[in-house]
Amino acid sequence: MTNGKRWPKPGDRLVHTFRKRPGEVVAEVAAADSRSGRVAVRVEGKEYPTLSAAAAEIAGHATNGWVFWGLKQQERVE
Repeated sequence: MTNGKRWPKPGDRLVHTFRKRPGEVVAEVAAADSRSGRVAVRVEGKEYPTLSAAAAEIAGHATNGWVFWGLKQQERVE
């Protein structure tokens, strides 16, 4: 674990469960480079260069990919 993040490995499955609608989406880690911090994923046959690129495409708006895919705990705002 680095800076609150769990570093994924190629082949890992990442699952996002929607909060406001039923269902989930599954991504497979295609590549992970700890030096650059980039993690490429494949979702339904399409490859994305980063976790955030995949998350934004699915969510329809910019979002933190590490949080979206459950690899980093979202900090509470009080």
